[in-house]
Amino acid sequence: MITGPPGFDKSRVLHAFADSAVRSGATHLSAICLRNEQNISLGVIHQVSQSLSAALGEMPPALKLLQEAVFNAGPRGIRPEDLNWIGVTHGLWEIITNHARRGAVLITIEDVQYADSVSLDILLHFINRLHAANVFMVFTVNEGPDGVPLRIQSDLMHHPQCRRIKVAPYSSGTISRIAQMRLGTEPDDPLAEAIHQVSGGNALLVRSLIEDRQNAGGDGTGLVVDDGFSGSVRTLLNRIGSTPLRILRAAAVLDASASPPLLAEMLHIKQPAVVRTLEWLAEIGLLGLDGFRHPAAREAVLDSMEPELLKELYGRAAQLLHATGVQPTVIADHLVAASTKHEPWALDVLREAADQALATDEYELAVRYLRYAADLCSGPDERIQVTLALAKATWRINPSTATMYLPMLVQAARDGRLPARDVHWLLTCMLWHGQYDEAEEMFALLEQAEQGEGPEAGGAHAWRLAADHWLASTHPPVLHRLRGTHKPTPLREGSERHPAHSYARTISALAANLRDGETEAALRTAEKVLHSVQLEGCNIELVEAALFCFVYSDRTHEAASLVENLYALAERRASPTWLAVLAAFRAHIAEHKGEMLEAVEWGELSLRILPPRSLGVLAALPLASLIEAHTEMGEYQKAEQYLRHPLPETVYQTRYGLHYLFARGHYRTSVGQAHAGLSDFLKCGTLMRSWEVDTPLLVPWRLGAAGVSVVLKNNARARKFLELHHATPHGHSPRIRGFALMVLASAEEVGRRPPLLRKAVDMLQDSGHKMELAHALARLSHSLAALGETDKARLIGQQADRVGQRCHAEPLRRSVANAFDSEFGVMAAGNDQNALSPAEYRVASMAALGYTNREIATRAHITISTVEQHLTRIYRKLGVNGRNDLPRLFSSKELGSSNGNVLVAENSRHLPGSASVPG
Repeated sequence: MITGPPGFDKSRVLHAFADSAVRSGATHLSAICLRNEQNISLGVIHQVSQSLSAALGEMPPALKLLQEAVFNAGPRGIRPEDLNWIGVTHGLWEIITNHARRGAVLITIEDVQYADSVSLDILLHFINRLHAANVFMVFTVNEGPDGVPLRIQSDLMHHPQCRRIKVAPYSSGTISRIAQMRLGTEPDDPLAEAIHQVSGGNALLVRSLIEDRQNAGGDGTGLVVDDGFSGSVRTLLNRIGSTPLRILRAAAVLDASASPPLLAEMLHIKQPAVVRTLEWLAEIGLLGLDGFRHPAAREAVLDSMEPELLKELYGRAAQLLHATGVQPTVIADHLVAASTKHEPWALDVLREAADQALATDEYELAVRYLRYAADLCSGPDERIQVTLALAKATWRINPSTATMYLPMLVQAARDGRLPARDVHWLLTCMLWHGQYDEAEEMFALLEQAEQGEGPEAGGAHAWRLAADHWLASTHPPVLHRLRGTHKPTPLREGSERHPAHSYARTISALAANLRDGETEAALRTAEKVLHSVQLEGCNIELVEAALFCFVYSDRTHEAASLVENLYALAERRASPTWLAVLAAFRAHIAEHKGEMLEAVEWGELSLRILPPRSLGVLAALPLASLIEAHTEMGEYQKAEQYLRHPLPETVYQTRYGLHYLFARGHYRTSVGQAHAGLSDFLKCGTLMRSWEVDTPLLVPWRLGAAGVSVVLKNNARARKFLELHHATPHGHSPRIRGFALMVLASAEEVGRRPPLLRKAVDMLQDSGHKMELAHALARLSHSLAALGETDKARLIGQQADRVGQRCHAEPLRRSVANAFDSEFGVMAAGNDQNALSPAEYRVASMAALGYTNREIATRAHITISTVEQHLTRIYRKLGVNGRNDLPRLFSSKELGSSNGNVLVAENSRHLPGSASVPG
């Protein structure tokens, strides 16, 4: 008797034994018992008789009688009165023993536990006579949770002629040897141990895992759990019996919550029987100490069930879990899977589970719970609250998907069923998608709510004020249509006590920054918000307002650091909406810093996470950064592709639309469409003046228009734009002042350009704006070359090339290189510059770049006399006649490695070419 659990190698052992016996000259008679044939009387003996007929080459009378009985049997099988049992049994045994006189006879029966009772009686008759015959019988039998089936135990295993061979699971060593033969692995490969852990040594599962590894192909050697393993699990399900199958299915449904007491109560099976079955299921490799050995095994069990049975089990599990008080998310998973709608406690559990899922940033899970909860709501207030929570959770995943819930919420706001905070949120949703009619209606409801008395009215006032300032800074036309002005109303006295006041104050800081200029108080407020915000909700306008207070104050280094921290937080929170928005902000800041490749990476990432439709009007921001960056990089076709992205017309009524128009104007000017580019800049100006946010720190449209005017050979108009620019506030910005000087120089005669461009270089270097600095250096190089100062021009050109290389500004680099008909490299110096001290080297490098003695003294923090003394020693050491000979001795590489480099520090950080319009 060969015994072992299902899936163990009983059949392989039996076949190996039978093959050996046949090679020794024995006659082999065999039968295979099947579960679905165990009610067919004489089914097993019929298989044995067919083998016997084949061995004899003829059909003896006893076999004919048996064949006829089987053939004529009715639906119920052979009845006792249909056959002379004793005659048939003795006749068959006589034929077998007669044949055994010529050589041994081996009878093998696979899975004898499924033998029909009549065949089993006949087999027992044979076994009782084995001692007097040259006949051997070998059976295989599956062991269940209670061991071998009772009749097999009593009638076969305890027979004095019976010998038991128990097949054990494969060890790690055995699996390692199989893997070496089948997969060519090394003896110490960890794959064998991984297979052992997943299979528990079950031979069927081991073979399927090895086949999955083979079928995966490639050079990989790691564990692969695929269809082969799942199919083997399903095969085992058909062999383990009804009670173990019920328990295994219930364990798959309960998953981590499965325990003997719960399973016993769920299935109405005594707990000791459940414990024995779980231990047995672990022995055959399906379960481990903590549930299923591999998730694929659990999935295979769940997939094997009919949908209705699966829902029934999930429903019973939900009831039991609720009674035991486990976590709401666990109960909610079972409720949703069961589609149970009649439990009175289900709605509360689902809402609580959604709150827990949101707290752990599992947004998809929260949406799943809330969608199901929405179907269980009985009253309108209940439905509104669930729908509101659902809309906010969906917003964190994809704002465009959340719009499907907004109509119901808008109606609830009209009916006065939503508090001011939620009406404000609806307003921001409408603004996000450019739905200005609905936004105006929500704003009116906020105004109406603040007319009342009590805390709710104070809160409504704070939320209305926050909306006021957000409209003024980002959607000015909406505020103008509402009030006839673009200016928000002041904060009501005493409303500081309401929690919404800090929200409103932060939003107002951005509006004040655009309207009145940078204030330290606004920046302190913004910084406090950015260091404390947790990105828990949908308050994107709060974060943007605080962050852009720094951006529009030209505090881009601080903005970059702050947004980097926020993005790291967003990665931990895993909200697609937050990630897309913050990636857009990072693209905008990187483009301002001149890091064009980084701007492209962040801009593309933003649009990959959420498409433009989901980003709403904010999509104009990453698109503007991509257009600007690709334009500076000379990738005009890519810039044009982003210009083809459709945007809602309302985007041009937003602050984001200004950035988009300015980027488009820059692109058009760069590709030879100067008139179209000028039109975009002038449109920016028209909008900004009408919105009363006419600051070059937002968009320097006058400088852009002046630059295009130079391109169009209209220097008079360029000067007019420059005069208008100087009359606007915020001219103190080094970036804006340097850019203005650069454009002014382009409108002047060649001889008057170098001093202006040197001042622009100084300002832009101090501000750390690499892209504008590269343009200023390039223009200075061109100007010096036009004046015949070739050595200085080449040296400055090398600096422009270096900075342009960091910005990936290929058109700029080509323009400088073409001016000297060569690629820039290290210029060979004719003298030994190592003779110079660090202080002398620094003075020499500045003199080579054309700085006066007074300018060198100021920048090096020394006296003019000391400068003169340094220069005297420098000329003597280098063997030159004066400062005009210095430019040919210094290469850009040498200047870049100089201590206290006068032009570009290696670690300089700056803002990019939003202001770099070709002149």
